[in-house]
Amino acid sequence: MGLLDWLGRRRPPTVSPGSAGTPAEPILVSRRETASGITVSAYAPGGRPDGYVSPYLSADEANELLRLSDRGLPNLRIVEFHGEWWLSETSTGRLVNAGSLALRRLGIWSVRVRGEEHAPGNLRIGPAELVREPENEFDANAVAVYQDGIRCGYWNKGAARSLAKLLDSGRMLSAYAISAHPPKLVAAEPPILAHLIGGLRP
Repeated sequence: MGLLDWLGRRRPPTVSPGSAGTPAEPILVSRRETASGITVSAYAPGGRPDGYVSPYLSADEANELLRLSDRGLPNLRIVEFHGEWWLSETSTGRLVNAGSLALRRLGIWSVRVRGEEHAPGNLRIGPAELVREPENEFDANAVAVYQDGIRCGYWNKGAARSLAKLLDSGRMLSAYAISAHPPKLVAAEPPILAHLIGGLRP
């Protein structure tokens, strides 16, 4: 069994919002590691005057907090939150939007997959493959997303140009679908992606 097959069989640790039912309700930003994963509790001081603290990092917070370790690994993990998979900053447990530009400087590419309604396959959570299509009649920068040899959509056209340049230069990127509805994908060099998924449970 290869690394990507093994990763496809694992589940992320759950980030539990405690008594909060929707992202609009107060969420505690403290976190703790447990045997079953990362737990986020219910309330925390600070944040807005009414006590609300968003479970999501703002763009400014992401730029300030996200960084690489001495080993070149990001302070992020993939976790489960409200039945969806998210990137979570490890010191706060707060979530990072998949479109955050702060991820790029860490060597992480994330995007909403497009064109899935015209693709023969349906993206599911798990390993994926990025395939360049330089001869694509609609976009010379096209990057198709495949699972099990079946095309499931395309990297968002607006973000494909930089990614296409990386792939064309021979850069090796692994990809993992973190959401099926809507379809979202994370890509990075294999050691970084393996680190992000390292908290997943069998």
